[in-house]
Amino acid sequence: MKIDFHTHVYPDDIAKSTITAVCERSGIRAYTDGTLKGLKQSMAKAGIDLSVVAAVPTKPNQVDSIQKWLSSIRQPGIETLAAIHPDAPLTCEHLKTLKKQGFKGFKLHPDYQDFFVDDPKMYPLYESIAEQGMFVLFHAGVDRGLPYPIHGTPKRIAAVHKAIPELCIIAAHLGGEDVYDETLRYLVGEDIYLDTSFVLRIIPKTFLERIFKEHPIERILFASDSPWRDQKEELEFLLNLPFLSDMDKEKICFYNAARLLELDSPEGQPSL
Repeated sequence: MKIDFHTHVYPDDIAKSTITAVCERSGIRAYTDGTLKGLKQSMAKAGIDLSVVAAVPTKPNQVDSIQKWLSSIRQPGIETLAAIHPDAPLTCEHLKTLKKQGFKGFKLHPDYQDFFVDDPKMYPLYESIAEQGMFVLFHAGVDRGLPYPIHGTPKRIAAVHKAIPELCIIAAHLGGEDVYDETLRYLVGEDIYLDTSFVLRIIPKTFLERIFKEHPIERILFASDSPWRDQKEELEFLLNLPFLSDMDKEKICFYNAARLLELDSPEGQPSL
């Protein structure tokens, strides 16, 4: 089985306009039309069994509507992360409800949501999420098309981990696009997950090999960032990396994600 831990889709009525806006602002292309149907078609072509969908409310008043939509698209083969915004913090009861509904974690995008990941005002929220045994997927590094500063640098993410080690953290984009040296310095070797989204085929090979060799393989997740990368191309690239063993690839493409999502292995045994 193959799991893509980081994808995006948009409601059908806004998918086209959203895709167009992001492409124009960032200078990147889209490989699907941004709809759920488009993602499923991409998954079938790539041989991916499950995609994890993340959505980011850019305003506090968007959280409820986005959360309802995320709940509505959950189905076999499609897992979703819960919606959250720093200025609309969730109560403990709300967190418990989301967990009972089957949500395992949240996506936070510090650039779109305008906060620094290590701002102490965020720590009570992180602590509440950790208490529920849920995780946070942080956008990390540069976001093309958005102005500096970078709100989620590896150094700042490492500071959160040091302050709240019980919080399960996933740093997207192998710790962040264009900050690979900082990833090596602050994140590699730590008890933090890194996903491969967007940067897998563009990161300099020396950085890529060092990250895979020096970071625990059990803390690396295959992810594409679809529609901003092609799932099939990303997966084939990973599976052809010569410095990874077959077991390494199984862990990166399935077992590590299955553990976070509390799934069973294909043989019906608990995942590693």
